[in-house]
Amino acid sequence: MQDRLTLPPTVVATHLRSCAVVLAAGLRCGGPGATTAELTDVVAQLVAGQEAISHALAGLAARVEGGSAALAAAPLLDVEVVTEVLRAAAIASRCSAEALDEVTPSFECVSESVSPDTRL
Repeated sequence: MQDRLTLPPTVVATHLRSCAVVLAAGLRCGGPGATTAELTDVVAQLVAGQEAISHALAGLAARVEGGSAALAAAPLLDVEVVTEVLRAAAIASRCSAEALDEVTPSFECVSESVSPDTRL
């Protein structure tokens, strides 16, 4: 069995940020248009991405909280604050994914109601 290649978290996070910047630029008004079907796919990918970000933030919170020995020199209050903020961010990201997921049927209805060539 071959070992799975694992990239450092900083590399993955930088790639994620770069992709998000490009996506945001492409979806701004005045950017190149996309069909409504393509945008429906984008929403589905954003739902999955927000869920993954939620898991990443929760994992980071668990690492900070569980790293008590490694973080012994850090002020306990600051460690607790960082942990709580990471947990809250994880919840917010999950809520964002849930909200996007809930609107997906309406977005699909809008997409199906217009010509397949409609670009936004």
